[in-house]
Amino acid sequence: MPEAPLVIVNPTAGSGRAGRLVTWLQERLARRPDARLAITSAAGEAERLASRAAGEHDRVVAVGGDGTVQEVVNGLLEASGNHAALGIVPVGSGNDLARSLRLPSEPAEAWTAAIGNVEVPTDVARARSGDGRERWFASAGGIGFDAQVAAAMTHRSGWQRGRAGYLLTTVSELRRFRNRSVRITLDGEEAIERDVLLVAITNGSFYGGGMRIAPDASVHDGMLDLCIVGNVSRLTAIGQLPNLYRGTHTNHPAVEMRRGRTVEIDGDGHTLVHLDGEPFGTLPVRVEMHRAVLNVAMVLR
Repeated sequence: MPEAPLVIVNPTAGSGRAGRLVTWLQERLARRPDARLAITSAAGEAERLASRAAGEHDRVVAVGGDGTVQEVVNGLLEASGNHAALGIVPVGSGNDLARSLRLPSEPAEAWTAAIGNVEVPTDVARARSGDGRERWFASAGGIGFDAQVAAAMTHRSGWQRGRAGYLLTTVSELRRFRNRSVRITLDGEEAIERDVLLVAITNGSFYGGGMRIAPDASVHDGMLDLCIVGNVSRLTAIGQLPNLYRGTHTNHPAVEMRRGRTVEIDGDGHTLVHLDGEPFGTLPVRVEMHRAVLNVAMVLR
């Protein structure tokens, strides 16, 4: 078990669910004099805490959702001399990385894994925007319609941040979205030109709060999995929503699944990009997979 963990709590995650765990967490850390509990109060704070702690703590536990995890991942991977592993207590609205890692969803079981002695090297992707910004993401990014939904979700709160809110936002945004023309280059060789509803760029299987966007993806294979949804109508897109949760959307003729270690997507400069549900500007974007760059506390199954 880690001797000096740092536990970072985003108290607003999961409509306040994470914040309600603070006292419970304090009780579990009371007998660990080298442990530290930090509660964030603003966006970006988890990243700064993780970056500063990377050389002082042997485990950084993110208590929150995918946004909190992404901040901690960026803090750890950008820090010099980092030796800390990542632990996750998934209590956010999406928890897609935790699903892909097959982590327990119940807080007590997730805490046991997050503070346990099993660490597994895990892949993380790095995205670069057209203006040179770079950012790590561990679950999934995307361009087009799903990025537009992600941008709209940043203005939601309470129950609207959960699955029901995501579905309502999806249907609402479909009314105003227009499919985009893009050029996709895989591993610097294969160019694909398509009119698309969206392109999901995934490390794990899940995104959007439980949608199995890339059913065969693995966070341990060093590969990006792309789900390219072509020039479908709004009615078709709505009809495919249940299949996204089952992972059977891949049977639709307008859906292509591709794999590669790098992907570059160019197109309309107004086409939005997201990483783990967080807005990341507009096209163009380049993503590269980095294999086994971060140890993650997990449950062996």
